[in-house]
Amino acid sequence: MEIFERLEALVDAPDAEAVNHARTMLRQVESIMTADAIQQFLLDLMTLVFVVECARHNFHASARKLVKVRLAMLKMVCSVSA
Repeated sequence: MEIFERLEALVDAPDAEAVNHARTMLRQVESIMTADAIQQFLLDLMTLVFVVECARHNFHASARKLVKVRLAMLKMVCSVSA
């Protein structure tokens, strides 16, 4: 799905607007089954944006990996609910 490619691009280059863009995109796939996975992904994306903006570079890779794992879980939930 194109939406997940765009979400992954946000994870690879997060900025202050990444969370708002992600929220807008995820409204298209939100359902009762995916709501929890979406919230977990958004929380981890917010954490990544915070780390990138405020923390030392050594933490970026770990935070980005966590968000990519959540994104993979979200993809699986979306494919099951479709």
